[in-house]
Amino acid sequence: MRMSSILRSHLVASLLILAGLARAEDVANLVSNPSFENTAPSNLPEGWRGDRAAYSTDMIIARSGKTSLKFVNNDPKRYVLCAQKLSLQPGWKTRISAWVKTKDLVGPDSGATICLEWTDSSGKWLGGAYPDGVKGTRDWTRVETVARIPENAGSVTLSCYARRGMTGEAWFDDVEVVRVIDPPLSSTLLWPNYRGQIPAGSSGKITTRVRLSLLGLPYKPDQLQIEATIRSADNAKPLAQEAVRPRPSPQPTDIAFPVAGLSPGTYQLTLRLLDPAGKEMQADRHELIQLAPGAAPRSTFDEHRRLLIDGKPFFPLGMYWHAINEKDLKLYADSKFNCIMPYGSPTQAQLDLAQQHKLKVIYSVKDWYFGIKSCPPFIKSVEDEERVVRQRIRQFRDHPAVIAWYLNDELGEEYMPRLEAHQRWAAQEDPNHPTWIVLYQVDQVRAYLKTFDVIGTDPYPIGRKPASLAAQWTARTFDQAERSRPMWQVPQVFNWGNYGKNDVDKTNGRTPTPAEMRSMSWQCICEGATGLVFYSWFDLKRNADVPFEKQWDALKTIAAEIDRFAPMVLSIEPPPSVSLEGERPAWLHWIVRGNSGKAYIVAANDGDGDGTITFKLPPRSRGVRELTEGRDILIREAGFADELPKLAVRIYEITLATEP
Repeated sequence: MRMSSILRSHLVASLLILAGLARAEDVANLVSNPSFENTAPSNLPEGWRGDRAAYSTDMIIARSGKTSLKFVNNDPKRYVLCAQKLSLQPGWKTRISAWVKTKDLVGPDSGATICLEWTDSSGKWLGGAYPDGVKGTRDWTRVETVARIPENAGSVTLSCYARRGMTGEAWFDDVEVVRVIDPPLSSTLLWPNYRGQIPAGSSGKITTRVRLSLLGLPYKPDQLQIEATIRSADNAKPLAQEAVRPRPSPQPTDIAFPVAGLSPGTYQLTLRLLDPAGKEMQADRHELIQLAPGAAPRSTFDEHRRLLIDGKPFFPLGMYWHAINEKDLKLYADSKFNCIMPYGSPTQAQLDLAQQHKLKVIYSVKDWYFGIKSCPPFIKSVEDEERVVRQRIRQFRDHPAVIAWYLNDELGEEYMPRLEAHQRWAAQEDPNHPTWIVLYQVDQVRAYLKTFDVIGTDPYPIGRKPASLAAQWTARTFDQAERSRPMWQVPQVFNWGNYGKNDVDKTNGRTPTPAEMRSMSWQCICEGATGLVFYSWFDLKRNADVPFEKQWDALKTIAAEIDRFAPMVLSIEPPPSVSLEGERPAWLHWIVRGNSGKAYIVAANDGDGDGTITFKLPPRSRGVRELTEGRDILIREAGFADELPKLAVRIYEITLATEP
């Protein structure tokens, strides 16, 4: 007998509460005919639709039961899917998986796999989840990923298929989509915002943000209570305690405690979610470290999300590399770029070489997850990961070139326990350098908050979408990171044709223009980026439509401009009151800073429009100069106006009268 969906949801919720689990899964597979045992007269599995020239029910080969879905294709131009619509709710997190077997499956892409895609209520494609597939001749192999259904999804479709251009045979069996139940409580430290470290002499408040996920639970926020407690590491009597009612969803609940009175040492902040009867539904914990005077790490972050190296602000300005070599380093060092992120984990000699050229290195261990395609051969099991990660960090943590550890390059939520473990090992082994991860999963960043110190996302619009995607993604990333975490964004400098899987794709891309690269860089800064690492140095040498020298000259100019104004961007002097007259155009992104007694405005046009912008200035403003073009602007009626063409960037310096 099948339980009703409501009863099943409440049962799972009850199990979650009673067990105190951080994650759980609904036991129900949401796929109809997942093992393809029921066949329609068309010889396609019942409940599935697809091209009968490529898909059929196989009654001989099966992983379980008696049948499987078979794919056969000898035409690389044929690209067809076998699909079914699913009844999934917006906001649900799901785990999708299937077992795949292949025979002589070849082509330019990753092979046979599954995907989950969603459209809005009008049928417009919004996105999807696309795990890598299986190719060649392979026995039954599990394909899996985790995906969250967007809030604006109107329809969701599951597909079994072979990627575009693949020919050969493949079989699918035991397809599964199950709902992953979010923990009812999630929390993040807004301050201290770096590893729970409280600098000596701080006078701020320990502030944590709590969000509730009650989808499927029989409670409303006002029926629950959040209890926050700070204890010393020995779990003694609470030093501070507060109980609050959660705010109505989806609003977060912030809880703050004064820092005053904490002696140097380690503490624990515990957040407990209590049901109407006062029983614990879930607990979340954060370590707090009150630093002693003079005990600050060599590298840390302040409350303004600035990287401080030996107490001085540093704006990481770098590029992705494959490996370090002296010829390229000499060329690269003749610029204002100050760091590199080489995919190949550097040797001692390579780090020494970078140090000689006064370049910092973001050290990559992002491939060190057993089972992913790029995992090095010296990792032979999941258990090997801890030993090799800890060993490598210990080996190079004191090298003066190392600035951060690169832990994750776009791995999905199915790796979450391992991602959290890698973050924990890095923090334990190296208190002096942060970790950085980069995701394309821009709307899932909040789920990764326990896996990084610094976040980045990689909007690559040029050749596919407008340049304004850079600002959009940066703003969404900043919001997802609760506007509290450092953010090093990854602007595009490559031609998408470099990554084309067929002749058409290889000729459809183009390299960003200097104006696009400049605009995208400043868009990211205006939306909160505190560092930029461009993708990529090696692409500059293979972008077919622009010679290396031409694009490198343009990038050096952009880097020099950012470096010139980095002290202003990182300044924490209180800015004067500056406002934009009228409603902000959607294409405008701007910030205001105070620095050395002057005011500065950065205005970036993202390319989606143009026009005149007008800023209102404080009464004591005496002059305005646009610094990138070296021109003075007349102040009229306590403000000034300027034209901002598409993709333009303007940096205005406002001279202020000395106070009487």
